[in-house]
Amino acid sequence: MKKAILASVLLALTLVSYSQRIITAGSAITETVCALGECGKIIASDKTSLYPAEIQKLPSIGYRSGISAEGIISLRPTLLIAEKEYVEATVLTQIQSAGIKVMIIDRVYTLDGTRDLIRKIAAELNRSAEGDKIIRKIEGELAEVQSTIKKSKVQPKVLCVYNRGASSVSAAGTHTFSEILPLAGATSAVTGIEGYKPLNTEALMASNPDYILMFESGIQSIGGVDGVLKIAGVGQTTAGKKKQIIAMDGIKLSNFGPRLGEAVKELVAQFHPGVK
Repeated sequence: MKKAILASVLLALTLVSYSQRIITAGSAITETVCALGECGKIIASDKTSLYPAEIQKLPSIGYRSGISAEGIISLRPTLLIAEKEYVEATVLTQIQSAGIKVMIIDRVYTLDGTRDLIRKIAAELNRSAEGDKIIRKIEGELAEVQSTIKKSKVQPKVLCVYNRGASSVSAAGTHTFSEILPLAGATSAVTGIEGYKPLNTEALMASNPDYILMFESGIQSIGGVDGVLKIAGVGQTTAGKKKQIIAMDGIKLSNFGPRLGEAVKELVAQFHPGVK
């Protein structure tokens, strides 16, 4: 009798699992759900969720203030997982009123923040073992590059730049992708900036970075490395003179998700060339 009851409970849990319909808002959240083996349950995502590539085939709920409750409710999800303050509070209230479960993740751009992100989502999806495996992989990748960093005789200054074309160029300060630099044995070339601040020629030259780090999409939008070198002041910096301009996949670089270890390894290879 007990075995029959247990079998019924397990069957019920399995059916609930298979019927789960997830909407994600935030690239790191989307990547984490997929890394946990639940990509097939995502029915829609936001505009920042470009990885894995199959996510781009799904309906888009839009971006931040453009996300509506009606659009999400019409897709009949059972769960919305969103970054804190990514979806407006009034929209979240409407979604919850429709009987849809909402999970909010507070994003912290540190290794501990990445661990917390993965563990919370893994627990919600009953994938804690898989979550622990992802975390061990990240920690292993970070440990792998520590010997390189320790052997290196330099700690390069890096200017992290976010741009959309040549008319919108900003320096990235704290609480942005620049937080990845210490993990890669580098320091930020600018201090006293929180978030993103428009970059002027004087500040650029004063920071005198050894490297300039940008998103691949940003560099492409101004014509590649040659376009970066045309930005006023770049040519007068060490990075400009040595053409030490680094382009990386923007999502991998900035979202502190499951590929954090991979991103750090790529940066270490660039910042500490020849050191093994």
